[in-house]
Amino acid sequence: MNTKKQNRFMPLIMALCVIVGILIGTFYANHFSGNRLNIINSGSNRLSNLLHIINDQYVDKVDIDSLVDIAIPQILADLDPHSVYITAKDAQAVADDLKGSFSGVGIEFTIRQDTIRVQNVVKNGPAQRAGILAGDKIVSVDGKPFVGKIVTNEEAMRRLKGPKDTKVKLGVVRYGQKKVKY
Repeated sequence: MNTKKQNRFMPLIMALCVIVGILIGTFYANHFSGNRLNIINSGSNRLSNLLHIINDQYVDKVDIDSLVDIAIPQILADLDPHSVYITAKDAQAVADDLKGSFSGVGIEFTIRQDTIRVQNVVKNGPAQRAGILAGDKIVSVDGKPFVGKIVTNEEAMRRLKGPKDTKVKLGVVRYGQKKVKY
């Protein structure tokens, strides 16, 4: 009779052991794996946690700095039109301008139809002394054509800005004329 009582509780004991095992396994799985989804979806450091997980566990090599450089402007764009991210390179360029270690040809310009168009000439600047006028188009720099897809703000700044007293030869087309003046 004792054996029948013992056999009757065996399924209950086995079920209880299985339930305890599942609970212990779930606890350790969540605790030691870091429960990645809960880490990402909670707390104020979600972005930092996500980048940490990508850096540690992503299959391929990832340049975290470039991911951050892409993400930050997109995050700031959601705030308002005046919040912008300035990269370290751009901040250095602004700092150089403020220190006066670089200077330009003395124009304000816009890029229209893949061509630099002079908007304004700085009074007593190199461009004014060379006879450049607002409305002129800059079509070459240092004897090389500077029109088309290569014309960007960054490239224009690189070609038109340098240490003070640096010489630069500009090819200019005046409004209503077809001939390039140097």
